[in-house]
Amino acid sequence: QGSGPVVVLLTGSNLDRRMWAHEATWLANTRTVVRYDLRAHGQSDTATSPFSHLDDLIALLDELKIAKATLIGLSAGSTIALDAALEIPGRVERIVLAGPAPSGYVPKTAPPFTADLIAALKAADYKKVTEVLLATPVFAAPPAMQPLVRQMVTENDRMWTVPRQLMKGPPQPAMPRLESVRVPTLVLIGDKDEFQREPAELLAARIPGARIVRVPGGGHLLNLTSPKEFQAAVSAFLANNP
Repeated sequence: QGSGPVVVLLTGSNLDRRMWAHEATWLANTRTVVRYDLRAHGQSDTATSPFSHLDDLIALLDELKIAKATLIGLSAGSTIALDAALEIPGRVERIVLAGPAPSGYVPKTAPPFTADLIAALKAADYKKVTEVLLATPVFAAPPAMQPLVRQMVTENDRMWTVPRQLMKGPPQPAMPRLESVRVPTLVLIGDKDEFQREPAELLAARIPGARIVRVPGGGHLLNLTSPKEFQAAVSAFLANNP
């Protein structure tokens, strides 16, 4: 979609490329926009053999003959973007990490809904898993966006059927290596995104030259809760030459 320098939009877990419909439209005015569904999400295949989200991204870049791209990721998408910046820096122009979840980060306390989520997963009750998730602030969205969020989380519940042992992490987690990031980095965090606040601040403090934008009233699904602020911050970052 569009033409110009390439931007790849990386989705959060339980979501799919529909979450980026608005951003794809305005980004395509000046850039070539690529958005895709993570493995076992949306229209992508369900995993039947070992895979990594980073390898899938690299395969996508290769297939589309993209030499270098800006990566914009939310939540799990930010994990992939940051890992890519560390593992294939020559192919990454810059990164935007929204509601970030860096690989290797361990929160001091588990979110309050963790026990209910684990119980539902152990029972393979994916309908219950969906309801638990949708009741958390993680998937909070404005009224106009709530039907889409519910639809994405509900329709992507097959992700839970993928055996965990098939999911490979990056060669090395990002957290011990943040000082090694060499690409321009923008960190975005909503002030209502309580579970990702600490990793966002850590990334901003430790990645050389990283900028952080804290969005008043913004939730975890930042581009859906605060689309204007998201667009303003990302547009300014993309327009600024490193």
